Amino acid sequence: MSVNTIITVESIIIVLLTAALALFVMLFIRRDRALRRFLFPDHQIPANKCTDSRLLRDLQTKMEQERVYTDCTLTLDKLAKQLGTNRSTLSKAINTGLGVNFTTYLNSYRIKEAIRIFNEQAHSSLTMESIGQLCGFNTRQAFHRAFKHETGMNMRQYLKKIG
Repeated sequence: MSVNTIITVESIIIVLLTAALALFVMLFIRRDRALRRFLFPDHQIPANKCTDSRLLRDLQTKMEQERVYTDCTLTLDKLAKQLGTNRSTLSKAINTGLGVNFTTYLNSYRIKEAIRIFNEQAHSSLTMESIGQLCGFNTRQAFHRAFKHETGMNMRQYLKKIG
C-alpha cells in the first residue's frame, strides 16, 4: 500500500468514528432529557411565551385530568382541535416548549400510566398487551419500544426491579 492510500483509509476511519461519536452523544442527550422529564414532571412547562405557556398548561391539564392519552386514535390534529388551536401551533409549542415531539410527549404519559398499573396489585393478571391497550398503545411492539425509550429498560427488567 502506498502512503496516500494509508492516509485516505485513516481519514475515512476518523470521519466514521467522529460521526458515530456524535450520534452516540446526541442519543444520550435525548435519552437524558426524556428521563429528566419523566422523573421531574413538574418542571416540564417553561415560561417562554405567554401563549405557548398557556397552551402547554391547557395541554397538561387535558392530559392529566381527562387522560386523553389513553385514546389509541389520538392524533396531533385531534388534540389540537380539542384545545382550540391548529396542528402546527400545538406541534411548535410542544417542540420548542418541552423539547420533544408530539409522539414522545404522548408516550411519556402512556408509559407513566403503564408504570402506575404495574405498581397496582389488582392488575397483576393483565397481559402486557392489555396494559398497553389500556394506556393507549395500538400494538405490543409500540408499547415495548416506547417503554424502553422512556425508562431505559425493558418491561421485564422494570418488573424485576419493582419485585
